[in-house]
Amino acid sequence: MILSEIAEFSKSGIPRGSILADLKFNGQSTEEIETILKELIDHTHTLTNQKSPGWEYISIGNHRRLVDISAFRQALHDPDVDINCFAQNYAADRVLILNGENRIRLITAQDRGDLKNPQSDFAKLLTDDACRQSLRDVLFEAFGLYLGLDISEGALIKLRYGNTPPPNERSVEKATLEWMAKARTIDETSDGIKAFTGMLLALRVGDPKIVIIDEPEAFLHPALAYNLGRELAQAASKGDKQVFVSTHSSQFLMGAIQSGVNANVVRLTYQQGSATARMLSNDDIRAMMQEPLLRSANALSGVFYEGVVVAEADSDRAFYQELNERLLETGSGRGAPNTLFLNANGKDSVNKIVGPLRALGIPVAIIVDIDALNPKTNFSVLLDATYYPKPHDSIRSQRKVVWDDLTSAGKDPKSGGGILLLENVARERAENLFETLDKYGFFVLQNGEVEHWLPKLKINRTKKRWLRNIFEALGSDPKDENYVLPSNDDVWVFLDKVASWIKDKSRRGIPL
Repeated sequence: MILSEIAEFSKSGIPRGSILADLKFNGQSTEEIETILKELIDHTHTLTNQKSPGWEYISIGNHRRLVDISAFRQALHDPDVDINCFAQNYAADRVLILNGENRIRLITAQDRGDLKNPQSDFAKLLTDDACRQSLRDVLFEAFGLYLGLDISEGALIKLRYGNTPPPNERSVEKATLEWMAKARTIDETSDGIKAFTGMLLALRVGDPKIVIIDEPEAFLHPALAYNLGRELAQAASKGDKQVFVSTHSSQFLMGAIQSGVNANVVRLTYQQGSATARMLSNDDIRAMMQEPLLRSANALSGVFYEGVVVAEADSDRAFYQELNERLLETGSGRGAPNTLFLNANGKDSVNKIVGPLRALGIPVAIIVDIDALNPKTNFSVLLDATYYPKPHDSIRSQRKVVWDDLTSAGKDPKSGGGILLLENVARERAENLFETLDKYGFFVLQNGEVEHWLPKLKINRTKKRWLRNIFEALGSDPKDENYVLPSNDDVWVFLDKVASWIKDKSRRGIPL
């Protein structure tokens, strides 16, 4: 919807929709305006003698219209002065919309026309050796095939793919004809190749200034989606283009970001009648992608999920993810749907994943062992990542008191049973602390550590073999009588609590 509203506004200068309130266009310098007018004013139009003084015909592609040059010049300099004039007489013809319907049509045969003054994209590509070779190199890297332009059939130019570089495409000599005969037409290739080729060709050869692409990753496997994101971003930057893309592909997004081109990510959501829009700026993204942990954890994928859970280690992540799947399978509304489970490299690095994703408005829950309360742990960075309100003096003081209570008996709270070590007032203090942290999606294991869940399953709980043992005990076949189903106690209730926080629209811990 937002893409269609951007396109409509760019063409008319009038906001017509539910989301977009306004667009701001950059004005042109005096030198740029003179260059634009020199290119656009059409002195060959047959009705030149019938125009009023100060009015000229301008020509953009196949569109010609009569405009007041003085007003047009002012609109180019400051679009806000007359946004309708700017949009209708200039921007409208510079908008390229690549949706699911037309991106395949981009590769259908085009008229050759007058090659001394090429009009179609294929004709322009045929007459521009450097552009054609550059595009061919990119496509070969993607597909291992060579693009060729076929002019051997009538007045049309067709696209073909061959296993070797094509001979001189501007000629119809024997070698060229033989290559064209052996090469497959682009119609014989997959939809992914068609879409990838068409989008890059249109962006590199045409002169759109506003490019709108809906789900560019359609038909593409992940590696190609990454390449397309990178190539579209680079092609746009070289041609001074503004590109708006709607995507659900983390691979495409990573390709665009790692191209080195300026890219802003806006996360739009609409759930339970509530709409949100959050932006992660190019600078924020750069800082985020410089963190090796975030890259290795594929944390950016979190922008496409309704929720994220971050655990300390990979074994923790795998365990909670499996149990969440079993909760979802009950069909009773339990569990966290459409939730991504990630892991950090210990609790001291959890904040590096949680903070940036919460800044985008994504409900990211933390699950950490009880030793997160240990003074040796950097508790403040976890509070910062979960947007616990500052100052932190009071909550840190509570943390210290509870930890002192837990260790007063000389036992390790992590392996010794966690909150079960406490009684009476000390137990109440700990429960109050955990309840407060829970409200911010900061879930500390009251039983000590993940290995203590499901004590009725009699397994060896040493860390090295714990995950394998617990998965074997849980079973893998739902039809097996020993397959462990969710119950109303233990870890199942804990994960229900995590899921409730993720699904709660009024949850705390998300920045406004």
